[in-house]
Amino acid sequence: MSEINELHNKAMDIAELALIQRLQGNGKEAQDLVRQALEFERAAIQALEEPIEPTFSVLHRSAGSLALQCGELRLAEQLASYALAQEPPFEIAEELRDLVEQVNFQRHLQLKGVELGSDEVQMSLSGREVGFGMVNSDEFVGRVGDASRLIGRIADRQRRSPFSEHGPRKITRESFPLLVSPPRAASFAVTLRVGRPTGQQHLPSEAQEIVDEFLDVMEILESSADLRVLQERIPEAPYLRNFLGLAKKIAPDGDRVQQVGFTVRRGNRERRVSVMKPAARMPLPSSVELPAEIKKPGKAVEFRGTLRFADAIGDDSSKIKIVDSHGKSHSVIVPLGMMNDIVRPMWDSEVVIRGIKRGRATELQEIDLAD
Repeated sequence: MSEINELHNKAMDIAELALIQRLQGNGKEAQDLVRQALEFERAAIQALEEPIEPTFSVLHRSAGSLALQCGELRLAEQLASYALAQEPPFEIAEELRDLVEQVNFQRHLQLKGVELGSDEVQMSLSGREVGFGMVNSDEFVGRVGDASRLIGRIADRQRRSPFSEHGPRKITRESFPLLVSPPRAASFAVTLRVGRPTGQQHLPSEAQEIVDEFLDVMEILESSADLRVLQERIPEAPYLRNFLGLAKKIAPDGDRVQQVGFTVRRGNRERRVSVMKPAARMPLPSSVELPAEIKKPGKAVEFRGTLRFADAIGDDSSKIKIVDSHGKSHSVIVPLGMMNDIVRPMWDSEVVIRGIKRGRATELQEIDLAD
């Protein structure tokens, strides 16, 4: 058993190094390390003489996950299915089933003959509200709109433009609109093009950089629970708050939509990013540090009402008012980065506000449409 533990620990150490390389943007080095980790994990499985639980299922789950990261979909499916055919503990069995679902979703992310340009990305949804070529319009339209806003912000950030609460700059919106193809069957897939319609000038190399940055930051958000990793990539606080708010809206809810995936083609290779972390588990935009003068003692509050009023009150924040069912008005301070793209689309809708009450006003932490 000591040999098995040694091989498994070695695999986990290498997998951790692979994650670090991936977060640093070293894709090839990360992929090589994942393959090394997979070989050590498979060696641990071979060293196991009997299907002793939970060791047997843990090793197969780990090896299957590594195989999935390597793009070895059939191997990942075999490893997970073989472990499920035994008697794994309940929690590990659930993780193995999740692994099989991830394998199936990766197949949906494959382009399967679809040609993508360097400025294009395929977006796929899967979940209870997604059928064969059909999807609840709210789930789809909202995510496309939020992806468009996020791409515009990335374009502004890469051009080193100061964050504007009025939305991406006009030149950005005109140069990099988000165009959407007709839907394809499977897990509901569409092509998103970052750039002008055919026949009009645009900068494909710059558009490709925007697409790659979009996938990079979504992958970091999915794979790392450390907000500091994202802060290194997006050091400007308003842009980071904006990204966190929009990414939570694009992410799956874990029920109606369980996975959101993106695929690009670079040369003869496909790059796929699957977002499976539910929005509820993602960092709040308010996790980004606010100006010191706003940080006064307060208490957590939550209330529900209709978004009725908005006003810019300074460089660092804006103010909204929520009117509850009793007609009472609640003032809410919205940190810079959240107003235009996250709060304003909910205008005149019933919303749920979570925040910190400081004096007469509430500092916004999270806003959602009421169910």
